[in-house]
Amino acid sequence: MAAGEPASELILFIVAVIVASTVAGALAYVTTDIANGMKDRGKLLANQLRVEFAIINDPQSVRVTGTGPYTYTFYIKNIGKETIPFTSSSVQVFIDGNLIPPSNLTFKDVNGNQITSLKPYEVGVLEVTLGNPLDTTTTHRIVVVLENGKKRSLVFRVKS
Repeated sequence: MAAGEPASELILFIVAVIVASTVAGALAYVTTDIANGMKDRGKLLANQLRVEFAIINDPQSVRVTGTGPYTYTFYIKNIGKETIPFTSSSVQVFIDGNLIPPSNLTFKDVNGNQITSLKPYEVGVLEVTLGNPLDTTTTHRIVVVLENGKKRSLVFRVKS
């Protein structure tokens, strides 16, 4: 046995320990990163599950008032467990694929009072004002999108 063999074996052992430590550290970092990502995604999903709403109109007869401009009335019910912001800056509305400007949206409670949020199980009134009437002989589609991206749609007919 030569005198240099134990030294070279010791060096190889030290290099192997350093490589193994580096790999273990990288795996620990990646595992922690994945765990934190899953935790954040879980919180987001839990929040989305707590925020839920429905458009509760009779799809065969959406009410319209006025002779120009025309105001269409939709009823939104918060069926989730969290309060929903109910304002023109937090809710977007599309009718037949067209974005309705925030200035054409009015948010009220069922008694006609202006409101800014819907508590759980509360019903709100969304009034959409349009310059031209919607055709009463065809169906239309409204899509309501909340600030968190949750959306609901309703295919409806206008009551003539």
